[in-house]
Amino acid sequence: MSVIVDAHAHWYSDELLADLVQHTPDAELFQAPDGTRVVRLRGSVASLIPPWSSDLADRLRLMDALGIGIQVLSCGALDVGWAGDHAPAVARAANDLLAQVCRVRPGRFVFLAAVPLADRRAMSAELERALGLGAVGVGITTTYGGLPLDLPELRDFWREASRLELPVFVHPCFSPQGPSSDGGTFLLAGFLGETTLAATRLILAGVLEECPGARLIWSHVGAALPMIVGRLDAGYQRFPTCPRPVSEYLRRCYYDAVCTHGPALDCAKATFGFGRLLFGTDEPHRLDQPGDILETIRARPWPRAEIPAVLGATAARLFKLHGPSG
Repeated sequence: MSVIVDAHAHWYSDELLADLVQHTPDAELFQAPDGTRVVRLRGSVASLIPPWSSDLADRLRLMDALGIGIQVLSCGALDVGWAGDHAPAVARAANDLLAQVCRVRPGRFVFLAAVPLADRRAMSAELERALGLGAVGVGITTTYGGLPLDLPELRDFWREASRLELPVFVHPCFSPQGPSSDGGTFLLAGFLGETTLAATRLILAGVLEECPGARLIWSHVGAALPMIVGRLDAGYQRFPTCPRPVSEYLRRCYYDAVCTHGPALDCAKATFGFGRLLFGTDEPHRLDQPGDILETIRARPWPRAEIPAVLGATAARLFKLHGPSG
């Protein structure tokens, strides 16, 4: 499959944002003068949603201009677990929204399901329903309602993801330990720490050992993981739940290449191996311009066959995709 697949893209709606914020303690929703929706938690900027985030014509124009055949949509940094007991309803609404977009342009969009992780019955029911709607995997955040992903109360989700061999895309979010009254520094830099910590905790707690069938995808080239893998390997034996070096588990995972810094991509490829990087845009957020990401990947001095793998072939296998229908 030679089509370009954007493995990291998002879709939102005003109704979904309002519903989530309404049921989230200490959350507020504002609209900036330029139309950007601002989600705040404890006075800190937790998410910025650009005004074009749900403009289908704009999205398709960008995809066509860059030659992107398929986008894999999720709810990004919005943690449905923030809503507590209302999380199953928020997840259901999110999946209905994502499935609707996919039905409007079949073959151009697929989606990752939102699921309420803490309630086993609700999780299983919504996961089954979302897969029936066409979900090609699951999208979660680096914490769930304030809970680290490795806690025992979330283990049923990981067992189910392993049983079904599901792709699980993990996106950073504003954590309970995030600062109060932060204007956006945590969103910009702290999110990468959330990814690094979440992956480390899952591995050291033995979740990836117990649930090897789950196909994890970590955001933003794995954040700091490529740089600290040697440190993690040096310390893993302190954790009896982790029987192998951390690097062995990291090489089983996937990493999106939302990055315009070529040496960072080189480091990730050298650390995780060929076939573990997936092109992504983080659309609609555009901190790294989608065209620049493509140019950076295409400029890598890698063997010729590896570039098409990053741009689409690996994602096509992972998500079991077919070519776009137009």
